Amino acid sequence: MSTAASVNAARFLADQDPPYSGMAIGPAFSMLTDKEKLYAHWINRASWEGTRVIMNQWTPYAEKLYDLFVLALSTPADKTKMGDLAKIKQASGVSEGDWTAFLEYVSQVLSNLVNYKSFGGSKFIPRISPEAFEKILKASPNGSEVSKVWDEVKDLIWSLEPEPQLLIGKPSAGHISNYYLGETISDEEVAEVQKLCEKLGVDPLNTRVNKISSSEYIILVASADKRSESHAIDIGNTKLSVTVQHGDFSGEMSRIAAALKEAKKYAANKHQETMLGGYAESMETGDMKAHRKGSIEWVQDIGPVVESYIGFIETYVDPFGARAEWEGFTAIVNKDMSAKYEKLVAMAPNILPTLPWGKPFEVDVFKKPDFTALEVLNFATGGIPAGINIPNYYEVRESHGFKNVSLANILAAKAPNDARPFVAKEDLALFVSYDDEAFNVQVANHELLGHGSGKLLKENEDGTKNFDPSKTINPLTGKPVATWYKPGQTPGQVLGTCSSSFEECRAEAAAMYLVFDRDILRIFGHTEEQDIQDLQYISYLLMARAGLRALEFYEVDAKKHLQAHMQARMGLLKCMIQGGIAKLEEIRSADGTLEDLIIRVDRQAVLKSGRDVFGKLLVDLQIRKSVADGDGARDFYEKLTNPLPNWLGDVRDMVLKKKQPRKIFVQPNTFVESGKVVLKEYDLSAEGTIQSFIERAI
Repeated sequence: MSTAASVNAARFLADQDPPYSGMAIGPAFSMLTDKEKLYAHWINRASWEGTRVIMNQWTPYAEKLYDLFVLALSTPADKTKMGDLAKIKQASGVSEGDWTAFLEYVSQVLSNLVNYKSFGGSKFIPRISPEAFEKILKASPNGSEVSKVWDEVKDLIWSLEPEPQLLIGKPSAGHISNYYLGETISDEEVAEVQKLCEKLGVDPLNTRVNKISSSEYIILVASADKRSESHAIDIGNTKLSVTVQHGDFSGEMSRIAAALKEAKKYAANKHQETMLGGYAESMETGDMKAHRKGSIEWVQDIGPVVESYIGFIETYVDPFGARAEWEGFTAIVNKDMSAKYEKLVAMAPNILPTLPWGKPFEVDVFKKPDFTALEVLNFATGGIPAGINIPNYYEVRESHGFKNVSLANILAAKAPNDARPFVAKEDLALFVSYDDEAFNVQVANHELLGHGSGKLLKENEDGTKNFDPSKTINPLTGKPVATWYKPGQTPGQVLGTCSSSFEECRAEAAAMYLVFDRDILRIFGHTEEQDIQDLQYISYLLMARAGLRALEFYEVDAKKHLQAHMQARMGLLKCMIQGGIAKLEEIRSADGTLEDLIIRVDRQAVLKSGRDVFGKLLVDLQIRKSVADGDGARDFYEKLTNPLPNWLGDVRDMVLKKKQPRKIFVQPNTFVESGKVVLKEYDLSAEGTIQSFIERAI
């Protein structure tokens, strides 16, 4: 094993004994009609056909690693069937412990689609030696095929050097990012490429960049069609050669489009037909305008029995916040929980004016979204979220609306013996009683009223604006606004590296602010004063604890947050500490050794001033985003989310010591047999996870 002396290898070991969770989707799936099941199946197929895109957006070798494990553990006759694991184990001669560690590592790689954590972006390595690992692989019945791939990746699996490559991030810092190929690209050159994309009318969402030299770039566009256009562009005194090359992931895009066209045959209405047609066109041509058109139809498809969304959606993985990761999901509506959300949607036009940034910075007309609770059938991604607010296209949201989805069976999934470190003994019983409900309310407020609120001040192509510059006063300066979004600009492009986390922080802060809205709490059944105050208190304790746990996702040497949501939560904890609401208690022995940490939240301070503390933060966040103040937003957010200096020693070590393994969702598969769709669920184990991926045949 090759390691750098400065790296603590134990920190990068794969999780031991990770909890495996099911989707509990069988009863909901059985209620679908045959047509609905076929529709869901083909959306599933389209979604999973894109997972090799995800692998290749993360690292240059993720796909080979995936292929290695599928080859090693499948049958020689049919690579979509799992081999006899007992025979492989026996033939390898490894110990029980090594065999278990091997399976756990493989299940985590397959679940994340890469050997980096989808939630955090840091590498993980096996808990067994390369020698034991190789014995297992050589025992595979597909020996010769396995050996070829093994030779290509074996030196990469355990490597902990160079140290910067243990993280997904900026190429300029030595981190890994397969969005940026060729010569190492500087931050300034990335910004230059963004301007080139704007100039050429290329949406960066479905692109990667290949730097040939400081004066020559290839912009790779994901599409089934293959074509290229070369441009010579003058920027200042610099002449740049830019080739826009379509056909990145051509095979994957072709298969996705074909599956979407199959799904279209079973669409429930015209909205779904047009939506799928737009998505398929986007995959074939690479034109994101077609995906936007499909998204408009998707927004207008209100209350479908089978819900889905697919494409290049979230920009968390791109360290510059411009390029999006592939994802796709299919889910079944939970009607009982959705009824609560419908009430919240109906109230939203009355709630939004209570947000603290004022009318000029709130949307002119709230487009009531379809807000539903979903039971996820399949989610093609490296990490399943708890809730989603989409589409991310601001112009679609502004003109046509958006949808909120709460993923009910993901929220409900529990790990056995779930520990709750950093909670005081006297708070533990109340915390256990309320943490699920507090999180449910938080997710609802976060998605609908957090992400669904706030106006971007924009200039249109014809020079008109969606605001009056002479009358719109910036609350942070007391003067008329001086900046706004120019035609074609997006928050991702303007705010840059902090854009995704900045928006998550704004949505989380909104949820903390709105937990004091009694009308919202009434929807969720909270009407008694004691119950309301308990929920509000635990909501703040839950967020403060999450902010402390965010130290798991901060790399000291790189001075880098590894996960957008956790960076946001650390900022909220600091806000609570500065506002006198929370404090971190360090339990030390007589010789000063740190023995434990307790996060303390002052109940009376929460009830008295919690709303005001987060109201001030919301104004700071929203105004900077509204007026396209990229530099100001980045400076403010960096100060807000930088860990306190005394957290980066033994405090962080204690947080790392007590970190919990992340849940692995064992997702089912659907198959068409004799014209009917069959659902297959798997054992909640490493073996079940591996089998599900082999049979997914991607």
